[in-house]
Amino acid sequence: QIERANQNQNQLQSQISDLENQLENGRQTRSQLESQLETANRERSHIYAQLSEMQSQIEKANQSQAQLQSQISELEHHLETVYQERLQPTPEITATAEESPKAELLDKNAESTPEAAILKNQEFVVSQQGEGDYTTISEALKNAVSGTRIYVHPGVYKESIIIDKSVEIIGNIEAGSVTVESSDSNCIQMATDSALVRGLTIKTTGKYYAVDIRQGELIVEDSDITSANYSVVVICGSNANSVIRRCQIHDGIWNGIFISDNGKATVEDCNIYNNGTLGIGVGLGGKLIARRCRINGNEGEAIAVYRDSIATVDDCDLTGNTGGAWRIADNGYIRGKGNQE
Repeated sequence: QIERANQNQNQLQSQISDLENQLENGRQTRSQLESQLETANRERSHIYAQLSEMQSQIEKANQSQAQLQSQISELEHHLETVYQERLQPTPEITATAEESPKAELLDKNAESTPEAAILKNQEFVVSQQGEGDYTTISEALKNAVSGTRIYVHPGVYKESIIIDKSVEIIGNIEAGSVTVESSDSNCIQMATDSALVRGLTIKTTGKYYAVDIRQGELIVEDSDITSANYSVVVICGSNANSVIRRCQIHDGIWNGIFISDNGKATVEDCNIYNNGTLGIGVGLGGKLIARRCRINGNEGEAIAVYRDSIATVDDCDLTGNTGGAWRIADNGYIRGKGNQE
């Protein structure tokens, strides 16, 4: 019995030793697991820190992108205004004669163009419904001669118009809206000595100007003009001279009207509003005459004159603009009377 008891005791001691070994192994395993868990927690914290840093970098990148977009927009604005400094003084402003647009066009072209003398009363009708001579304004222009009057019936004409002949383009606004809309070019581009546009809604949806005048005298009357990008109306170059009367010029990303490079413009009885920078900008020797206009709600000044430019402004409402009524810089000069500021 004592021998069996000793054997049992030895077995129990062996089992206890095994259990102690297992317990020690369990402790070591737990320690390893705790160490692994601690390492995992550290790695998780590190990952969270990296994620936070990446989010911060993304936020900074977005801010940098916004700043770059702003700088790009500003650079594009400068590209619009800066072509080449003129070293010679510009001629004095000459007032635009108050004559009938049709008489001006016919008189100017009657002698120089035989076809105009013969067909000076020629008229075309443009209608999308096929009720006229042509279905697009561009087709009518292609077949017109100087002195032709083109009547446009209501509709949305998605085309870019290059005026390369001295004609009159008149919208039949009594019957409805006549809209000229372009997304891939300027809506209206002046490419002749003189022309008249009246009664149109002119709208560009791409990165172009609604009305681009680089040469000649374009008379624009009784029209609603807007641009999704850039300035709404640009008048640029010493051969560019425009008369704008009774028009709504609004919601341009940059200026309502921009006059540059010795260009000239007479603006009368117009509403110029809700443009992203200036109501009217005049730079690089440009010349402006503005009478009885309402220039309100623009993000910059109502009128800015700089770089040896001159503006004559009479009886205009220049209130309600974020930048105030005027900005004059770099030898710009303004003379005016009867204005509300």
